[in-house]
Amino acid sequence: MLRPGGNAVITDPGGVTEFDTFTCGHCGTLVHVWPRQRPEDIGGFCRQCMKPTCPRCADDERCDPLERKLERAEARSAALKSYGL
Repeated sequence: MLRPGGNAVITDPGGVTEFDTFTCGHCGTLVHVWPRQRPEDIGGFCRQCMKPTCPRCADDERCDPLERKLERAEARSAALKSYGL
């Protein structure tokens, strides 16, 4: 990748494997990118929020970033707390 979000090193009895990684902007999934992997297999790029997405979220045409989901959950929690629930 040109600008990976991170690097993963996996060690097992078969040896050591390194991957570039990125986090999906819509669901927070950590995606491992194999060397010379085709861009279509990695996922996609959301042109609305300008963040990389995993293959599962790339198929969904809606833009629903993880931060917006967390804000909705916090607002719901605050509302329930104010109702005494």
